[in-house]
Amino acid sequence: MASEYLITLADPGQIPTLIKRGFLQGRAEPRIAFVGRSNVGKSSLINALLEQKIARVSAMPGKTKAIHFFIWHDQKKIVADLPGYGFAKVAQSEKNAWIHLLDSYFSADKALECVLLLFDSRHGPTEQDLEALEFFADQGIPIQIVLTKTDQLKTQSERATRKREILDALSAYTLTASDLVWVSVKDKKSIAVLRERLK
Repeated sequence: MASEYLITLADPGQIPTLIKRGFLQGRAEPRIAFVGRSNVGKSSLINALLEQKIARVSAMPGKTKAIHFFIWHDQKKIVADLPGYGFAKVAQSEKNAWIHLLDSYFSADKALECVLLLFDSRHGPTEQDLEALEFFADQGIPIQIVLTKTDQLKTQSERATRKREILDALSAYTLTASDLVWVSVKDKKSIAVLRERLK
């Protein structure tokens, strides 16, 4: 089995018993967290990377309301699937609860190796995407930016224009083309590139 479900973190009150001395649920594997807007294709990308339908994919954005952890045996890592932001039509109180949960998790998990920050390649980084980028940079957490849904950029001209716009938007963060990974869950080569980068 390439991967398996480990546990779900739905309440900050679980953290003291879940995360202890760098271990998560008693496991020492480093964590990689997947973060992005709702509907950016986060769960689909996790399933493609882990080569198993393990993360729940929903047609309704914002369905993930907790942090789901999966053991990725091949890479000897634990994947954290985080709630999406910026699209789901939910009450402000619920959004505040999500923020509190995420802040609590990031503060507690010292074995977090990297955050994969997912942007939709069709639109480039939104204001909320850039806020997320600044948050992780301020926390000193390593970031890998992943541009998703590249198969929906139909022409070479469209792809070139979008890449140029995205690099311009990220220029203030001293990011270059080599810092970005462009993927489509329909393109196994692009998934292989990201899988290799995560090693």
